[in-house]
Amino acid sequence: MAKNRYYEALKCVDSLNNAGVKISDLLFYAGKASEGVLRYKDAYRYYKQWLLADTTNREARIAIARVLALAGKTVDAVGAYEKLAGEDSLDFAINYQLARLYQQTGKTLKAVPVYLRLAGADTTNATLLKRLGDCYVEIGLSTGAARSYCDAFWLDPADGGTAVKAINVMLADQNMFTDFVDYALDMVDTALVYSPHLNTVKQTRGVLEYVAKRFGKCEKTFDELIVGGDSVRFNYKYLGLARYQQKHFKEALLPLALADSLFRDKQGNRTDMEVAMRYGESLAKSGEPRKALQVFLEIEDQLQPDPQFLSQLAVMCGMACGYSMQQSGAVDYYWKAYKLDPKNKQAISNFVNWKYDVLVDKEKRSKASEKEIRVALFAQILFLQNVKDFAPARGNTMHSVSREILKQELDELFFSDDKHLTVMDPDGKTYVYSADDIRELINR
Repeated sequence: MAKNRYYEALKCVDSLNNAGVKISDLLFYAGKASEGVLRYKDAYRYYKQWLLADTTNREARIAIARVLALAGKTVDAVGAYEKLAGEDSLDFAINYQLARLYQQTGKTLKAVPVYLRLAGADTTNATLLKRLGDCYVEIGLSTGAARSYCDAFWLDPADGGTAVKAINVMLADQNMFTDFVDYALDMVDTALVYSPHLNTVKQTRGVLEYVAKRFGKCEKTFDELIVGGDSVRFNYKYLGLARYQQKHFKEALLPLALADSLFRDKQGNRTDMEVAMRYGESLAKSGEPRKALQVFLEIEDQLQPDPQFLSQLAVMCGMACGYSMQQSGAVDYYWKAYKLDPKNKQAISNFVNWKYDVLVDKEKRSKASEKEIRVALFAQILFLQNVKDFAPARGNTMHSVSREILKQELDELFFSDDKHLTVMDPDGKTYVYSADDIRELINR
């Protein structure tokens, strides 16, 4: 039946029905024609009558199951396909449709064994392997998903989309997939042989280059995509990040600014914090600390409930203040970062970096208040307590400076016949350490 002759067929069927002609095959053609013009309710009625004429007619039952699915009657369609599949577990079309319906109705766990059974009977069927990969993604089995997608791709390397799916699974779980980059790049190179103009594959190559820290190649990949007219936010993001990682901060500003403006929700809130943070850092390191601070404060307003992220953000604000020589502002932000997340080693390290010169410069110390000196000493103790020294043999580390400062304080205690050192945090809380406590900390 020609596709453009469905309405003619329906008119013919109607005229024969009106003439009282009762032929079983007529019901089949009526159902087929109704299905062809998307009249699924009519098609179901004709196929049902066709089945009543011969209840053993499997083709009629298959047709009924099909139009139930097309009409969106998925529960009824699943029931019909389950009965058909129960009669022949290797009928490819029936079982495949059943598995697809399981997926559509949220019964992915039921779909997996059906696909596995079919794939066992047809081991070179790339479509089945792709469907299996989709199922594994839905139920969170990343290893099964990656294996299925990879197998499907090597069976059909012209399908670059499957390569992208496989690599995205591996990128999303890099703790599970170690040393996967070279294998994934081989997939990408193969896919580009068959689909040289497929930008999603090129984007995937760029991301892999970024993960492998081949930032120059990553920059080239995304720059070529943008020059070629693919000006999507994803491309601007990775172009900017690649330049940032190469410390080309001024060159990173434009793509990061564009990406930051495009990664927004309907309310204007940022949706990609990595882009926003790197944009702010690039501003600070390009001589625009005030703009950087504004970006960081906007991010802070948006992310109030996340103390760990806010701690990282406070460090960035402190750095921005430092670039504009606002020492007190920098110290306040580093202290804030520590309070938000006491495990933030960078906050502690940056804090002590701003708090040691008052102790080693005699002129500055003579002009400093007692509180300033006590806060500076607190910073040295906090640093040695929380940040591990990875190069104890070197004599020019911050750890060696802090140890030397505290040794001098011990000498002062000895000559003043005092056995305790009192220090103060920036909030004004005092802490008292014995000489033995300080000595133990120095020798740790």
